[in-house]
Amino acid sequence: MKPHRICISLFISLLISTLSNAQSNYPKGDFISPVEFPMLLSGTFAELRGNHFHSGIDIRTQGVEGKKILACADGYVSRIRISPFGFGKTVYITHPNGYSTVYAHLSGFNPEIDAWSKAEQYRLEQFDVDLFPQAGLIKVKQGDVIGYSGNSGSSQGPHLHFEIRDSKTERPVNPLLFGLAVKDFTRPTINGLRLYPEGDNSLINGSKTPYNPVIAGWGLSYRLSKSDTIEVSGSVSFGINAHDLLSGSNNKNGINRISVFSGSELFFEWNAESFSFSETRYINSFIDYATYSSSRERFMRTKIEPNNKLGLYRKATSNGILHAREGIIYPVKIEIADGSGNTSAINFVIRGRPGQSESIKPKINGQVFSYKRLNRFVTPHLKISMPGDCLYDSIVFEYSSTASDRTYCAPVHKIHNTETPLHNYYDLSIRVDTAYHKLADKLVMVILNSKDKPSSAGGKYQNGFLNARVREFGRFSVMADTIAPVIKPLNIANNKKISAQQSIRVSISDNLSGIKSYRGTLNGKWILMDYDPKNNLLKYNFDELLNQGVNEFLLEVTDDAGNTGRYSALLMN
Repeated sequence: MKPHRICISLFISLLISTLSNAQSNYPKGDFISPVEFPMLLSGTFAELRGNHFHSGIDIRTQGVEGKKILACADGYVSRIRISPFGFGKTVYITHPNGYSTVYAHLSGFNPEIDAWSKAEQYRLEQFDVDLFPQAGLIKVKQGDVIGYSGNSGSSQGPHLHFEIRDSKTERPVNPLLFGLAVKDFTRPTINGLRLYPEGDNSLINGSKTPYNPVIAGWGLSYRLSKSDTIEVSGSVSFGINAHDLLSGSNNKNGINRISVFSGSELFFEWNAESFSFSETRYINSFIDYATYSSSRERFMRTKIEPNNKLGLYRKATSNGILHAREGIIYPVKIEIADGSGNTSAINFVIRGRPGQSESIKPKINGQVFSYKRLNRFVTPHLKISMPGDCLYDSIVFEYSSTASDRTYCAPVHKIHNTETPLHNYYDLSIRVDTAYHKLADKLVMVILNSKDKPSSAGGKYQNGFLNARVREFGRFSVMADTIAPVIKPLNIANNKKISAQQSIRVSISDNLSGIKSYRGTLNGKWILMDYDPKNNLLKYNFDELLNQGVNEFLLEVTDDAGNTGRYSALLMN
């Protein structure tokens, strides 16, 4: 063997060894569990979620709020994030071993963290804050109570979202790689298999449409229920629909690894070890998005589109596409694994068949939008400016419009189709009907769902057009929002005695553009009101600002169209 070939072989062997051993390089004894009871998971790392991979694990808290949450190791509080959305109330702790831990959806903090964060909220006169205490200001020891489990932010039920991140890069890493004890003796479940013809002349069992064979079996012995052989002319890629069950939990969680073998050769591998937040939206290219948008089923695909830069791929021969040669038999094995190393597999055979006698190229009707360059589309009533990096692959752009009725201030524009995902934002401008120019500051761009329900996409009016930055295809139009947010007191009324209660609770909602801001005062001074948009709820827990005797409460709520609702009451304490 020539010297340069020896060097290449050694390099490849070293690379494979590095990748296979990467998961063993994390410290196994540095972190304890963040809860005092056995960890049962309702969500796993890199699980498939809407527009993102799950960046941590979700730990069940026995269906209740208020469970103690513990610091997993010594360190200091480096960030406190309080938001009505996302992670809700969250504590970030930096540790000396180079990693940080994240504890999200909390109902509250320990007294030290709570006092410091509330002082900052009052200083800023803002509930939604992103705070960065000076390093070492708030120190914690392993096992200290840092907060209490909750359901804050976008959480859909009481649980703890827990992450471990590399402190320098902020990349989340699978927490189970650090030796945290989670019981899992159950193999993942394969729900479906799909094969996709790749290329104009490719066929699967003589058809140009994706093929969904019926599968049978379980564990390591999944198989095709009829013939184990699939006839392929040309090229094919694969999709797998699967979930994982953990011991003691009924939640259908995500898998951790997909390996595809062609014969004895590893053809494709995806491994959910660690990713960056800048990559997470590539999930929409990783899955069969068209099927997901129509049926909510997620098939994880081997094909890597040209503008898919997800770093979770470990190997992808020919970008995850198998080129079947005539007369050649390809034994295929797809193996999936969970975070504890339990595996399941399905085996089948692909037989290469003769291709079509002549090349068939589809007729292109419409403008091609390229993933490589800026794309523009202009009509008298619409303008689109779309950078190439919005797309995962080039598309033949589709467009149509329908005349407006009294509901809308512009025609309804159908921009391509909802089965095509977008990675980044593009500029969309819609011409507003002349009769509505006088409502310029109340106009809102809306996107309509399949039932014609509008949701706000924002927008600013300029020179007869409403301009917005949007991140999806679909049906767009313009509406006017002239209605102020609605304020409904839940446990107060004018001249009510409140000495027997501990808080003020108010419901707030808006009909279209959405709540932009709110401000509550008591006797002219700003008060801290927690906002829970899931329940349209504002809540003020009584503190030293509540006086004995008469208190004047005032709440102002403003939406994104500038409409303001007001409520005031005299409260007797």
